[in-house]
Amino acid sequence: MSEFIKPPYNFSWLVEKELACMAWPQSVYNLEFLRKEGISHLVTLSPEKIPPIVDFPQIEWTRIDIEEFEAPTLDDIIKFIEICEKCKKNGQAVGVHCRMGRGRTGVMAACYLVRFQDFAPEKAITSVRLQRTGSIETSEQERAVVRYRDYLRGTKI
Repeated sequence: MSEFIKPPYNFSWLVEKELACMAWPQSVYNLEFLRKEGISHLVTLSPEKIPPIVDFPQIEWTRIDIEEFEAPTLDDIIKFIEICEKCKKNGQAVGVHCRMGRGRTGVMAACYLVRFQDFAPEKAITSVRLQRTGSIETSEQERAVVRYRDYLRGTKI
């Protein structure tokens, strides 16, 4: 089996051993790769592409359904960050994916940098795009990162 274990398409660590981003993990072999990388919790953002996680109880799993090319709601972002906070506290890594690991995944990755590394939204977006080409695909997705920072500051809801 080990010769078949491979990363999901577009896999990379945004923050080493804390947050990994990727496209849809299509196989149990992809999930085994994630487990070996130390990912304890997988967050699926793509209702259209669900990984075969029911066959893989070694990784905790959460769905946050966001339509392709749409921006997450503030509640979606808060739910994702709460998962990251819990995992961070327990020394566990999180993996996040959508269909290709760019738009929806990129927004959540940028919000992670805003929350845990105190990046300004623009710096977070640029950082994600530099590390993960093609990330954060729409202006509405960009605005979601700004809205999340405003929420954290208590300046806008």
